[in-house]
This record gives sequence, C-alpha cells and structure tokens, in this order.
Amino acid sequence: MNSSKLIPTPDNWYWPPSQNITSATVSGNAVMVQWNNDKHSKLHSLWLRDNCCCALCLHQVTRENLLDLRDIPENIQAASVEIDTEGALCVTWLDCDHVSRFNPAWLYANSGHQSAPPFSPECWDTAQFSEPPTFYADDGLISDALLYEVLLSIRRHGLARIRDLPTDIELVEDFALRIGAIRETHFDRIFDVISKADGDSNAYTSEYLAAHTDIPTRESPPGIQILHSRVAEAKGGESLMTDGFKVAQDIEQEFPEHYKTLTSTKWCYANRAGPKDYRWEAPTIGLDDEGKLLEIRMLPFSRAPLQGSFDDIQKAYAALRCYMEKANSQKYQMSFSFKAGDLIIFDNRRILHGRAEFYPSTGDRALRGTYLDRDDVFSKIRQLQHQFLLDS
Repeated sequence: MNSSKLIPTPDNWYWPPSQNITSATVSGNAVMVQWNNDKHSKLHSLWLRDNCCCALCLHQVTRENLLDLRDIPENIQAASVEIDTEGALCVTWLDCDHVSRFNPAWLYANSGHQSAPPFSPECWDTAQFSEPPTFYADDGLISDALLYEVLLSIRRHGLARIRDLPTDIELVEDFALRIGAIRETHFDRIFDVISKADGDSNAYTSEYLAAHTDIPTRESPPGIQILHSRVAEAKGGESLMTDGFKVAQDIEQEFPEHYKTLTSTKWCYANRAGPKDYRWEAPTIGLDDEGKLLEIRMLPFSRAPLQGSFDDIQKAYAALRCYMEKANSQKYQMSFSFKAGDLIIFDNRRILHGRAEFYPSTGDRALRGTYLDRDDVFSKIRQLQHQFLLDS
C-alpha cells in the first residue's frame, strides 16, 4: 500500500512501505496491532499520544514537539481505534476527543520489529590491513556514493583513505563541511602539519611520533580527524596507524588485570607549553554504560604526572606500558606513505596515529587537516541512506 508514503510521520524522513495493519483493538492502556506478516505489537497509549504528529502536537516545519508531556494524563487511554482508507492507524483518545494518526511504515519500524541492528566495530590488526581501506576519486571528485562508502569504512574499521584528489588548499575544508560542522579546538580551525621552530606540539616537528590520539586534554576529544597530503617530497615520514580497540580487546583476553587497570586508572593529559591550560583526567580505555569500548585516550608526550597512591603506581605504569608496546608493534601498527592528493579520515577516539621521522632537507612535506565529531559521520551516513531510498 504505497499510499503510506503520504501519511505524515513525526520526522521528515522517508519511511518505505513495509507491513500493513490488518486489525487494531484497545486493551486497557494499550493498543494491540496485528500486522499482515502475522506479527503483532502492543503499543502503550502514553507512547502513542506522545508521538502524535498532528499540527496541534508537532510543529509542521521544525518537526519538534508542541505537546508537553506534562499535559498528557499519566493514565491516558484510547477510546477507539480504526484503520483508515490509506492504512493509517487512527486513535481517538478518551475524555478529550483528540485523534492521532500514525503512518504504518513508521509505526512498524519504531515498535520493535524493524529496529537497526546493533553496531559493532570490526577490529583489525596488520594481518587484516597493512594499509588503510582505500577508495579512489573519480576525476578528482567524490560522489555521494563514494562518500557513503568512505563513511561506512570509518564506522566499521575506524579509517579510510581516498586517493587521486587534487592538492588544492581549500579541499580539506570543503570535504569536511560536506560531512558536518568543523570541530574547532585550541589549534587552528584548519591546520597545516609542517615543521615549525616554535610549534606548540611535537606534530609540528620532523621527529618520530609514537602512536597517540589527538587532544585527550579535552573533556570530549574530537571524534574525527582529516588529513590531506598536499606535498609529499621529503624522505621518511611514513604514517603509522593502529586500531586501539583491537589492542584493548587483546589485552582484555591476554592480561585481564592490565585491562582492569587501563579502564579504571585515570591519567591526566595537559597542554604544558602554554599559554592555554587545557587538561582532563580519564582512563586510557573508556567504556560505555554497557561495558563496551567507547574511546581510547593516549598522548604519551603530553601526559601529566600520575596522581595516585604509591602502591598503585607500579601497576598503572605496567598496564600503560603493555598498551603502548602493543600499539606500536608491527602486529598492530600499519605503516604507509602519503602521496600528494591522498586524504585520510579516521576516528580519533579509536585509531591511534603516529609518524616516522622525516628529513626536511630532502624535500617538502605538507599536510592540511581539521577535525569533526563522530556525530557528524553517523548523521551523514543516515542522511545519505534516506537520500538513496528516495532516489531508488
């Protein structure tokens, strides 16, 4: 029943027709819905009333609620239900004569039958990837289809490389803004990674950089980093990348006591060159409220003195050493060279990056970069999925 495409939903997204409602009944504070695939849904009256998308309850442009939860009776019940000629579920509410109308495709997807599968990152070491998952621009251009595949690679593997791009100075900013708003930090909004005599980070030298994540000195470090190679003439300077989640997984299996320490001991990372004084304390391995991997914080050259009891110092350093040794080992750390026109984009809260020493006397080397947040990538993936549905 394709007419369901015309039935309003609480959001502006397109919900492709899925299942039709064959019957609906009221049962106390629930509405019982039978679908044409023999599944059924028990929908709470409060949930239904809260998701009414009529013009009185939802702003028709912003798609934000006008109805306040406090204005809905806690014991609200449906007086009657029916399925109209377009297949929508229509609920008339007891004691107020208000009618709510629900798109069946939206209702089916949001009532537990068609929820998105839980996302799990696909962790890797150098046996799986010796170089980043690589994509190629078409005549220097990145189509929406290519961008979608790149972003999916970031979500799965934490990183992606695009080759055959121009070396225009504006490219990294233009590319970032296609995904989301640039995440500004105390560094430049768009920064150039070149050797500087007065740089405020080791990144602005030609020295070797061990595996690290950027800006763990902040409460919420940037989620995504983009680096675009504009000049790649100097010898050395190979890029080094490690899946920090894979290292964490293996330590949990091999050294559970170290894992416990890495997920509980808070290290402070601080900007020590001045004049700004950003600092934040957090465990090396951050977990979410379900105990799943959320982030890695690791900046060996910007670590403040550990605060803790004498008895905890030894095990804290032992656990950190274990993580650092794995993260910088050939088993986990890929090494690859930049070519001019390469762009790499990676999850800064999962992928540890580093750099081999390079030699400025042998040629020029220039990377241009910026940051986004993880939310921007996830949002753009969903946006493109909806766009592709509409175009199909």
